[in-house]
Amino acid sequence: MIQRFSKPDLYLARCGHMNAVVTEHAIDGAPPFMRGLRLLFAADLHVLGRTSRGELDALVDRIAAAKPDLLLLGGDYSDQADDCVRFFDALGRVSFRLGCFGVIGNNDAEAWEDDLKGLSRVMAVAGCRLLINQAVNIPLGGGVLRIGGLDEYRYGHPHPELLWRGKGPGNSYRILLSHYPVLPEQRPDLMLCGHTHGGQFNLLGLTPYAIGFERFSRPRRPSAAIAGLHDIDGMRLLVTKGVGASRLQWRIGVRPEINLITFP
Repeated sequence: MIQRFSKPDLYLARCGHMNAVVTEHAIDGAPPFMRGLRLLFAADLHVLGRTSRGELDALVDRIAAAKPDLLLLGGDYSDQADDCVRFFDALGRVSFRLGCFGVIGNNDAEAWEDDLKGLSRVMAVAGCRLLINQAVNIPLGGGVLRIGGLDEYRYGHPHPELLWRGKGPGNSYRILLSHYPVLPEQRPDLMLCGHTHGGQFNLLGLTPYAIGFERFSRPRRPSAAIAGLHDIDGMRLLVTKGVGASRLQWRIGVRPEINLITFP
């Protein structure tokens, strides 16, 4: 199911400047109470020490300009806790009608080590709730939007089977946040993931995933896709290309993005 080949972007740049474009996706087939909802999803920001406050503010302005009702975050905010604090400090100056929710990625687990409660507090100050194997229900126009967030796979203990326990509301729509695009047995309506950076390097349609990178990465679980919106047995899966990078600070043929999702 992995995208071995994909069309490259005309893009080459060093990471850390938060120069993400807004990629729009329309999700059809959602229940009527979801119609008109605007959701923005961002992941793999990888804020660096050299990322300026002006660059962070510009990214937040881009998010706000998309006028989302809800902001969802897919983890890997930074490689250092101090830089993560700087991002959420910038994000805290805007608010969203239905709130902000996020999960952690492998770099967050490394940056915050055993202090995920500290990360949760930093996010909470910005009006964002950290979900680790938790789900929340948001009443919406006669239905319920259910948002579940998983722990990350490398250091954590994700339990997707715990998120949707019980019958739940009859008229509902389920969105699953997971840093990794690893498919759960119980499928939600929409799954939002990151981690892959869209391959980060795309040369003539080839990414590292096309030459066996998946065999050496952790966790050793196949990614359902490397980038883009996909239909998998009735579930919609969106894997964002993300914004930054962790170790190799370049993107070649993979343009940074944040994702605006609408429900017509």
